[in-house]
Amino acid sequence: MKMKKSFFQYSVLLFLTIGLLAGCKEDMDSIKSQGTSITKISAKTATNQSVANQAEELLIKRDDITGVRGVNKDKELLIAIKVPQKDRFQLSTIEKEVKKELKKQYPEHNIQVSTDQKIFLELDKLEKKLEKSKVGEKELKKELDNIKSLMKEEA
Repeated sequence: MKMKKSFFQYSVLLFLTIGLLAGCKEDMDSIKSQGTSITKISAKTATNQSVANQAEELLIKRDDITGVRGVNKDKELLIAIKVPQKDRFQLSTIEKEVKKELKKQYPEHNIQVSTDQKIFLELDKLEKKLEKSKVGEKELKKELDNIKSLMKEEA
């Protein structure tokens, strides 16, 4: 009788383990299939976004980043990054590495980096407006100031 009971317990444990592993694998596959995302904004708009575009291309090559949004004005560069779920515990480390990498590439710019989802969404909206040329200089400055204040709240 003891043998039947222990065999049953091991069988249940084995099936639970297999089920958990299969669930985790499916989650990782969905993360990989989401791919990486960047938005290229034309450099021909009233506000040249070539610095932000180059920074996005540089950062999206990293394995620990799945999405990048960025906007620049004059000597300011605001970047928001998306990090895979498995790397969420190293957010501050990744943020510091990214800022250091960008500072090396663009030493004359004031660079701010965020991993906050809200900042990512705000920069995404602003990029789309810039892409459609719906933002003037004054409005861009106002939007950037608003995003910078959100970044300060986050810190």
